[in-house]
Amino acid sequence: MKSVKYLIQVQEKHGLKNDAALAEKLKITRSAISLYKSGQRIMDEDTCLKVAVALKLDNPLEVLMAAGTDRAKKSGKKSIWSYFTRKQGKAVFQ
Repeated sequence: MKSVKYLIQVQEKHGLKNDAALAEKLKITRSAISLYKSGQRIMDEDTCLKVAVALKLDNPLEVLMAAGTDRAKKSGKKSIWSYFTRKQGKAVFQ
């Protein structure tokens, strides 16, 4: 899951020792964190934005794209997000 890496980054950046501390930081439930990390659930837009704020990202698009890609993959659909992810990556290196 591409979006889970952002949760882990928040945890590491803020020195959060467990999922309960991460949940408190993001103001969501611990069970939501567990579901996200296990892949049983994908972060919604609100959670993606909270993660982007916690990481002090200038643009939350990368977190939103990761969650959108994960959501499409989980449902067995080809993700249009992957198209934009590739374009975004090329733009960074040009």
